[in-house]
Amino acid sequence: MARKNKVKKVIKQFSDFSKEEQWLQSMLDEGWILKSYDSEDVDDCQYVFEPVKSENQKNIIYKIDFRDLNKKGEFEEYRSIFEDAGWTLLSKNSWYSKHIFYTTSTNPQRDIFSDQESYRERERRRMSSSLINIIISILMFAVLIVLYIIYDRSAFLGVGIMTLFFSIKCMIDYYRHRKVYKSFLTREVE
Repeated sequence: MARKNKVKKVIKQFSDFSKEEQWLQSMLDEGWILKSYDSEDVDDCQYVFEPVKSENQKNIIYKIDFRDLNKKGEFEEYRSIFEDAGWTLLSKNSWYSKHIFYTTSTNPQRDIFSDQESYRERERRRMSSSLINIIISILMFAVLIVLYIIYDRSAFLGVGIMTLFFSIKCMIDYYRHRKVYKSFLTREVE
């Protein structure tokens, strides 16, 4: 039983929240419960798992929301609303945009959203965040290229190229979430 004291850290990136939820459930099925995560909404996420200690923990259901909460009071109200509905928030603070919740409800259909519009809004918020990152990184790229031309310093060019790659990564992320967003629109039509 040496496994009881181990912690498992996994770095992974998802562009689909439902696939991420399914992966978290599969980790739970393998005997690992999510204890915390560190997430920058455009970088890889590091998940920290501990071994499941009781049968009750195997009933956990994970769900994810994406929302920017700029004020501490907003974050506390957000947490309180979900706690009143039986969900526990794993986000460490209001700076996180991706919020992972869990519940020990035995209802397998249990969800944090009551309608398809809420899912679409989550994807819309994620797409908006990606667009903002794209615009900022393209502007930074342009400024860095101008600085490279003016001062002929290769550091500006190097950072500019890294910024360009970041903007491409954000564009890919945007289109992936747009695809998920459109799938929610298609479900509504059916």
